[in-house]
Amino acid sequence: MDAIIAARRTMSRKPTLYLAGPAVFHPAAKALFQYLKEICAENGLEGVSPLDGEGKWQNLPQEQQAAAIRQANIDLIRACDAVIACISPFRGPGADAGTAWEMGFAEALGKPVFSWCEETRPYLERVEHQRDDDGRCFCQQHGMIVEDFGLVDNLMLTAGRFPPLPEFDQVIKQAAAELKG
Repeated sequence: MDAIIAARRTMSRKPTLYLAGPAVFHPAAKALFQYLKEICAENGLEGVSPLDGEGKWQNLPQEQQAAAIRQANIDLIRACDAVIACISPFRGPGADAGTAWEMGFAEALGKPVFSWCEETRPYLERVEHQRDDDGRCFCQQHGMIVEDFGLVDNLMLTAGRFPPLPEFDQVIKQAAAELKG
């Protein structure tokens, strides 16, 4: 997988972006990633989809399939110059857990992480909560304090060098400016 990305990078000399997010679960995921890759190309970048390594695990038992997909995504992230992640709410009020992990992994590797979130309301507004006498907000479901920094998601995802923008087109321009500098 690294050889494929390295060959692409040598041929295109464009910065490569791993496209993280729950789009992999969309019924038309291939078409959606193709669209995102086209926008990347229009901005002088090469988008790399988690589906780019698809096929090698099709006939494996589920547990082996999951491990192979995980490793393929890790290899793609390692091989790319940066990550661009959709952190729009997925199956709840916050970002997809897999996307959050990929963002943290990329950041641990020292790679720039860019993101977008189509839901612009602060996270607190999307979680049912109650305030106590001291003004702290508690999640009604779990009784835990709800993070309240006015951000669209957890501060570990949103308070970094590149805060999330509301649209993919905006964040791709931000990534292009930073990576092509």
